[in-house]
Amino acid sequence: MTASARAFALFYAASHSHIDVTDAFSTNTDQNKVVMITGANKGIGKEISRLVGREEDSFALLTCRDLSLGREAVLDLRQTSEAEGVEWDGELLPRPLDLDDHESIRQAIGWVEHEYGKIDVLINNAAVCFNSPTLYGRVEHKTFEEQADITMRTNYFGTLEVTERCLPLLERSSSPRIINVASYAGRLAILRSQELVDAFTSETLTVSELSSLMDEFVRCVNDESYTSKGWPTTCYGMSKLGLIALTRVLARQHPDMMVNSVDPGYCCTDQNNNQGPVDAADGAYTPYLLTQMECDEASGEVMSGLHFYEQQEIPWTYEF
Repeated sequence: MTASARAFALFYAASHSHIDVTDAFSTNTDQNKVVMITGANKGIGKEISRLVGREEDSFALLTCRDLSLGREAVLDLRQTSEAEGVEWDGELLPRPLDLDDHESIRQAIGWVEHEYGKIDVLINNAAVCFNSPTLYGRVEHKTFEEQADITMRTNYFGTLEVTERCLPLLERSSSPRIINVASYAGRLAILRSQELVDAFTSETLTVSELSSLMDEFVRCVNDESYTSKGWPTTCYGMSKLGLIALTRVLARQHPDMMVNSVDPGYCCTDQNNNQGPVDAADGAYTPYLLTQMECDEASGEVMSGLHFYEQQEIPWTYEF
């Protein structure tokens, strides 16, 4: 494990109100940690895979929809690492994993179970983004109504299905964790109703209730009542808000797992037509470090149900 990874471990300040994850060190001793990354053929997912595969005790399992692009990514990761004199350990899952295809998800996770028997880390990175005033996805134009359905179905419900199918495999790990790649676009402030804020931040919220809320957003978009009811005008942001809420729910329901969300920053990727000012490699760094951190042995505390940005825990409100 690298020094930077060792530096990224649980540290609770006396107030327990802020965590700087560079203030302590990890004592992880697991070997051959299987880290599965969705949407890993390019951008942030590929860069996370690069960092994970260079850890001596970690194995990067890349997944994507287009296997030809995935093979190109793996070849590049191996060649660039070799050119730098670094060993990279990983492979492409030889089944497409499409968040919008139930059978694709079933077959992909089934292959992982057959070949590896477990997953130590699941990184939910794959997502779809459509053109909007602030988001520049390279996709054909869709109406806002079409965007709402596709975006929630893919980014939230597809990610949820992958996660639920992976849970039995994660439970076989000695140190399981889920890392959800979220975004500033999913900050609480996009909700314009206190009732909605209260619903999404409720400490008793369940996955079923959360999914109903996500469905309600799509229904309100379809009947054009979403603005009057306090819903946001961004489908991508709404999907990421749901993902952060899901992180908190899963952390409560699975106290033996580390379940966290992370904002990689506005990275230069195809998703925003390469307009982001942050290099994808920099955006990948905090998710990568979350794969390596461990709980604090002294306190027994587990870093879970939290949201991170630039190696620190931050509030979901983004108010510092």
